[in-house]
Amino acid sequence: MGKKLYTKQNVSINKTENLGIPELVVLEENSDDINFEVIHRRYFEDEKPLCPACRSAKTRCSKIVVRKFKDLLWTDNEHKKFKIINLFFHQRYMRCDECKKSVFPEPIDFGEKGCKFTNRLSDILADGTFQFSYKKVCQHYGVPSSTASIGEVMRRRIQYRESMLQPLKTPNIISIVELVFFGEFYPVILGVVDDEIYCLDILRDSSEQTCGSFLKTLDGNQVKTIYIDPVDSLFNVVNQYFPMASIVVTDEAIRRYARNAMLAIIHSDGKRFPVVHKDRRLTVLQKDLNDKMVIQRIKEGMKSRPRLQRAYNHYQRLLELMETKWSVDDLRTWVDQIPTDIDEFLTVGDIVDVFGEQLNCFLALDEKPPNNYQFAVQGICDAIKDMPHCIFDVMRGRCIFSVTHDTVEENGELRRYGIKSSRLIDKINEISDNIRKEREYGY
Repeated sequence: MGKKLYTKQNVSINKTENLGIPELVVLEENSDDINFEVIHRRYFEDEKPLCPACRSAKTRCSKIVVRKFKDLLWTDNEHKKFKIINLFFHQRYMRCDECKKSVFPEPIDFGEKGCKFTNRLSDILADGTFQFSYKKVCQHYGVPSSTASIGEVMRRRIQYRESMLQPLKTPNIISIVELVFFGEFYPVILGVVDDEIYCLDILRDSSEQTCGSFLKTLDGNQVKTIYIDPVDSLFNVVNQYFPMASIVVTDEAIRRYARNAMLAIIHSDGKRFPVVHKDRRLTVLQKDLNDKMVIQRIKEGMKSRPRLQRAYNHYQRLLELMETKWSVDDLRTWVDQIPTDIDEFLTVGDIVDVFGEQLNCFLALDEKPPNNYQFAVQGICDAIKDMPHCIFDVMRGRCIFSVTHDTVEENGELRRYGIKSSRLIDKINEISDNIRKEREYGY
């Protein structure tokens, strides 16, 4: 496909304008309303792609590979009607005569490497996937919903939305909480500002490298207190980046880890338990249950489940303890009294043994977490845990880039606090409902 095959007379000006991709021109031959034969504009220019190995311009066409892309054209000004088209892109592979080592495809901007969609179509699919399932969005636009494409489609749009965010305003108090999503642990970074809880980001893993990459974007001089989950890697990286801050393990972490252990026991020993919403009602203080009928049903259900009964009673003692002015020694006593067949609670014992110093630092704090801190953390963890399955990039995109961030003007520049926890929880639940409901995307 050299200049001997095509000249500018072979280009359809109208179809090129209708396509609207600046770097491409449409060939008249074999093109119709749905199928477009296209080449790069530089085909008719003297500019030659530089060799990626030696940066030489002594390159020539070695072979032609036809790549098929799905693309979208809007057929009305309101962007409600559309048609899906096929682009057959004749991509040249260039050989370098300078270093004689490199054969490379001519670079393009309208599509990502290995992706079957143009960037234009990918961005539209990604915007829909922030709110609905990828499968429903692809069905709406009539394109294949291959799981192999979703990562590249989402990552590109996430990078764009991330670039549009204002820089973070570093809070005086940050919190790092590990949430569980389909068996994987992801750290959620929270900020505490004026008794409000804000979500700053969700990280890919709890490694020191990943957490450090985020923490180094914060102003270390501003961070005074850090609440961490009892995870060695989190403690190590926080201690490295904020050595002057107070690093503490809060009572909320103790409650959450004990609650997770209790939930594991409920799910193993509490099958067909005669109480509606048993996960919630068996993990709160019994004195806070106002329904006497529910309390009676709990007692009846425990009679035939002795292990669950022992776990429930011991868990209730911990909740009652946490309502008082407790000490680390009180927690050690509770741990020592864990029934021998209730292994799930031993996680709390490990926390007390390894992070006793950080628990004591928490007790010594002048400013304790706000009253809504525990409910905000539990609400975020529960909402994300209940989300339908998706890859990390989709989960993070739906949580961070589909919700409005709170901002403040500082020295003439907008900076963001993050996403208010209540707004984040509501949005996650809304997106989960969108995915679970039978209605189609776009209606």
